[in-house]
Amino acid sequence: MTASSSGPRRERVERNIYRRVSGIYEVGFRDAGGRQRWRTVDGGITAARAVRDQLLAQRGRGERVADNGRLRFGYAAQRWLEGPVVDLRPATQGCYRNAVEQHLLARFETHRLDAVTPDDLATLVRELRRHGLAESTIVIVVGVVNRIYRYAARRLGWAGTNPVSLMLSSERPKPSQGLRRRVFEGAELEQTIAAADEPYRTLFTVAALTGARLSELLGLKWDRVRVDSHDDAEIEFASQVDRHGTLSPTKTDGSARTVPIPEQRARILRDHKLRSMHVGPIDFVFATRSGRPFGQRNIARALRIAQTKATTPAGEPTFPALHVRDEHGRHVSPPHGTIPSMHSFRHTVASRALLAGESIDEIAFLLGHRDANVTRAVYVRELADARRRTMRRSRMVDEFADLLGGATDGV
Repeated sequence: MTASSSGPRRERVERNIYRRVSGIYEVGFRDAGGRQRWRTVDGGITAARAVRDQLLAQRGRGERVADNGRLRFGYAAQRWLEGPVVDLRPATQGCYRNAVEQHLLARFETHRLDAVTPDDLATLVRELRRHGLAESTIVIVVGVVNRIYRYAARRLGWAGTNPVSLMLSSERPKPSQGLRRRVFEGAELEQTIAAADEPYRTLFTVAALTGARLSELLGLKWDRVRVDSHDDAEIEFASQVDRHGTLSPTKTDGSARTVPIPEQRARILRDHKLRSMHVGPIDFVFATRSGRPFGQRNIARALRIAQTKATTPAGEPTFPALHVRDEHGRHVSPPHGTIPSMHSFRHTVASRALLAGESIDEIAFLLGHRDANVTRAVYVRELADARRRTMRRSRMVDEFADLLGGATDGV
């Protein structure tokens, strides 16, 4: 069937703006040489108007706006990494660079941008899953591809279609299907903290109370801890320390927050200050003998030691998986994700807050998320499932009280 018999490829929406049958917008214009050009827009009509106005202004100034159709993926990726990415946090830069260098260049480096198809990306997603990558990691990889194409369209004169925008929902990574994040269940949290040595016990207590990121706890300084007042004790999170010990502002503007704490917890911090060697206003609250902030690996090691020592009131190990040995008496490491980690403190705080009736907005503030949408995206399944299970059990008791009572009587 010819294009003419199947209808027009695109329809005019307004001056220089057209819409394809698929709903994708394009901007049509003639370059300085009088040649007709088309620029695909990743976005709606507002984005199309912005692109149109920019292109027409460039043409009015006599600038070249022709399509760079021979642009290679590797070149665009490198320009992107050297451009907007350098203004991001070091951890984010490393994450994006790893996605490019470890997962994308080997497949697409020499490909022209317009040669990479949605099918190629769907194959990439399947291969990454086969290699055991978490869905959250695959989301980052596909997101990097999307950012590279958007940058190429915005800055490198490329005018093709972003293949990420054409991926079917069934082909995209699904973070909701990833492994559940382990939370502290029952009395595991309290038993872990009780088994920890100082100063880790205080650090774990603050983590359990505030849900702060480990990097935020390690970046905490005494001038941000106000515990002298019995009625207005609070902790202000305004900075963080990365894995290399570098101090920087919090992850986002929303991460900077002040969390009130009860008097009992304030007393724990006051006692910790009395034991500390470094208590000046700009000294780290959790510091080594030299005054440097603790390393994240040291904290993870201290947590595992506390979990290994933790016991129930009956004297049984809180985490039996940490005491398994093989036939030769050698310790067997538990499968990844089966024992709570430092990040589990955040998930536990969120879960308990939800079960206590706190709103998503309040939980988002407590965790330092930019907004409640981030909280829903990251924690929605864990939070919803925990609340739903509890409510369902309660309803079942009410709905089937007679049946359950009868069953009990017959035993």
